[in-house]
Amino acid sequence: MYKVLLVFKDENISEKIKRMNIWGENSEFEISAVAKDGAAAYDEVRKQHYDLAVMQTDIDGMDGLQLLRHIRGERLCSCVVLFSSEPNFENARQGIIYGAFDYLTEPLTEKSFCSIFDRIENRTDKKEEVYHSEEILSCIEQHGGNLEKQLADTRTDIYNIATDNVLAENAVISTYDNVVNELFKQNEWLDLYIPHIDVKEYVGIERTEDAERAVIETANEVWELYPKVQNPQMQDVILYILNNPESDLKQKTIASKLYMNSSYLSTVFATQTGMRFVDYITTVRLKRAGWLLKNTEMKITEIALRLDYKDVGYFSQLFKKQYGIVPSQYRLPDNYNYQI
Repeated sequence: MYKVLLVFKDENISEKIKRMNIWGENSEFEISAVAKDGAAAYDEVRKQHYDLAVMQTDIDGMDGLQLLRHIRGERLCSCVVLFSSEPNFENARQGIIYGAFDYLTEPLTEKSFCSIFDRIENRTDKKEEVYHSEEILSCIEQHGGNLEKQLADTRTDIYNIATDNVLAENAVISTYDNVVNELFKQNEWLDLYIPHIDVKEYVGIERTEDAERAVIETANEVWELYPKVQNPQMQDVILYILNNPESDLKQKTIASKLYMNSSYLSTVFATQTGMRFVDYITTVRLKRAGWLLKNTEMKITEIALRLDYKDVGYFSQLFKKQYGIVPSQYRLPDNYNYQI
C-alpha cells in the first residue's frame, strides 16, 4: 500500500476526501494520517515516510509552500500535491518551483486523485532518478539558482545511494537525460533554435562531466531565450515570439495581435526583462538564423530575408557581433579550420 498524508485545516474537505471510494484495495493508496496544521504535518513526515502528501496551501503554523520546501529539501515524502480552494497562479508557480507533484483546486473529484495515483505508480521504478530530475528542473526554473552546485549535489547523492560506481554513473547520466528531455518537452519552441541533445549519445570519455555540460548548455539556451517575467501578458508576448521567429515581429504587430497598447508593451517588457524589446527580437532571430545555417541548405540571403533582414550586410554584421564570426563561417563544420 502507498501511504498518504492529508494536511487540511478545513475538516469538511478532508472528510470529503476520506469518503471517496478510491482508497485501500480500490487503488493501493491508503490514508495513513491526517494533520490540521503545518507543524503537526512536519512532525508526522519526520516520524515516517509517506508516498503522497496532499495539503492545503493556507494551513496554519507553517503554510503549504513552506512545508513543501522542508519536505522536498529533507526528502521526507516522495510526492506532494498542493490544494487551494480558489485558483492561485502564484501559489501554483511557486509550488512547481519547490517541487510539487501537482496542484489541485475545487472541485475535488475521485478522477483527479486517480490520475495522480496512476502517475505515481508509473514513476515508482525510477523514483530516485525522477526525484533528482525534478530538483534540477526546479533549480533551472528559478533562473537564479546555482545549477552547477545542484548538479554536483545530485551526482554526490546518487553515488552515495548506488551500490557501485558503474550503476551510479549510469543513473547520473539517465537523470541528466531526463532533465534535457523535460526541458524540450516543457519548452516546445526550443527545437526551433537548438538541436535536441540525446545525453546518452552525447557523452564521451568524461561521461558524467559531458552529461552535465549538456544540461548546462540546454539550460543556458532556455535562460537566454525565455527571460523570467512576472507579468502574464509579457509571458504571452515572449511565447508568441519564440513560437513564431520568422513572422512579422514588429512591436506594433505583436501588440495588435495580443490586444495591448504598443507603448505599454515596450515599457513593461523592458521593466520585466531588463532588455529592450528590439534587442530581444534580435537575439531570437539570430538564434533562429544559427539553426537555419546549420540545418538547412538555404542561402544566407534567403535566411536574412526569411528573418525580415532586407540588407544581408546588416544581417551579417549583427550576426558577427553576436557570435564572433560571420554566417558563412558559422555554417562550416565545428572542426573546420577556416583561418589562414
